[in-house]
Amino acid sequence: MTVPFDEPNNRIFWACQGVFVEERNTEAGNNGNPTGAEFLTGVQAVGVSSDNPAISLMDVGRHQRKYINYQQQTIEINISRVLDRASDTFYKVLESEYIGYKESHILNANNFGSKGAKDDNQKTLRNYDITILYTPDKFEQINAGNASSTDSDKNNVISVSYLNCLITNISYSIGVDGVEESVTLTTKNIKYNDDYTTLSDYSLPEEWYTPDSFERKLVNGDGEVSYEQVSYDPARYSPQEGDILKRQHFDLTQAGYGSSELPEEIKQLFNFDTPEILRERDEDLQILGIQSINIDASFDYTNLMDVGNWRGSEDTKEHEQNRWQVLNLPITVNCSFTGTLRQALPYYKYLNNGGENRVRNVDNVYSKSEAQGASTEWQETDREIKIVASGAGKHFVWDLGKKNYLTSIEYTGGDAGGGNVEATLSYTNQYSDFVITKTEEVLDLTNDGPY
Repeated sequence: MTVPFDEPNNRIFWACQGVFVEERNTEAGNNGNPTGAEFLTGVQAVGVSSDNPAISLMDVGRHQRKYINYQQQTIEINISRVLDRASDTFYKVLESEYIGYKESHILNANNFGSKGAKDDNQKTLRNYDITILYTPDKFEQINAGNASSTDSDKNNVISVSYLNCLITNISYSIGVDGVEESVTLTTKNIKYNDDYTTLSDYSLPEEWYTPDSFERKLVNGDGEVSYEQVSYDPARYSPQEGDILKRQHFDLTQAGYGSSELPEEIKQLFNFDTPEILRERDEDLQILGIQSINIDASFDYTNLMDVGNWRGSEDTKEHEQNRWQVLNLPITVNCSFTGTLRQALPYYKYLNNGGENRVRNVDNVYSKSEAQGASTEWQETDREIKIVASGAGKHFVWDLGKKNYLTSIEYTGGDAGGGNVEATLSYTNQYSDFVITKTEEVLDLTNDGPY
């Protein structure tokens, strides 16, 4: 591949990188054309690593080995981004599928899916093409060179695509200052797009195209959209400005938690029913002391044996690489809450219907029965977790279902240096409940039987 720049880069840094994503629920490729992919907003970092396992072959009678046998390579892509209120999450249940428990479940063939082989409707595991663009570092941002009519590199780009990637991990860190989304994907195929080195062939955000002026989209707190005419000035305008999703946009701060649902331990530990009035907003703000919420889901796969064939190794058949991949079940979903303490966990308020003032060494303290001696719910999990935030006219929803259970309680801090005592409560569900969507109406997804 010939570098398309007349003046080679001195370095690559964040301002000359762009990430594009194309997703599908079918075993298909883009015929080598990456220009239909969608620009991924809010990316803070992107990393790529490769594992190339090799076996040194025995050479009988010799103590020096010069031959090896390479096994199938694995390329891992890590993307970290911040969410703004107008954006979507990387993986999401489409709003048209968010109508009931089974339709929105992650294993539904229209969502994440469960196997690489085609079903009767030609659906497969959801897979992604990730394309990374590298532009000349002499411009302050991607496409800034198009404001110059004389530079020969103004419309040149290096393009690399990682094909038919599968997600192996999705995590969210919901903190005071924003929401960070991290996604890890793997693939076995890379394409250097030396036939697509023209920047203008790719779909960049609209405001990047006009060097003189453009209309900037504005969204107020009520989700109302308006536009203003803005002069293009690369020296003072950042093309990735946005209304970052922050703590005040989450329902947790509303009385009654809005549409969000929290486990009993979280409500009892952090909620003192002490609302404060926000003067600038003239509304009640529920003070919980929760500093961060972390959500994590991991996806492991089994590759069924296909004797004598490495799927995806043939030219024009790279899209077959996931054909015999099967998602291992159940999907483990973890969620933890960390907050500043004002008390110890008041078990006496809810254990055994408020009739228990001690935590005994029994096996049903954190189950649905909550330490009741005689119960048919002794070992059943029932903690519901649903986190809701207001986006631009719609709601972000992280729904982890109603089958979560407490796995750990940790108190830290309170040292002589003056630090606050913080508590971290961690939950897990083995029910494969992981619904991420953006929707106008937040639903109560109730499972009326095994998926």
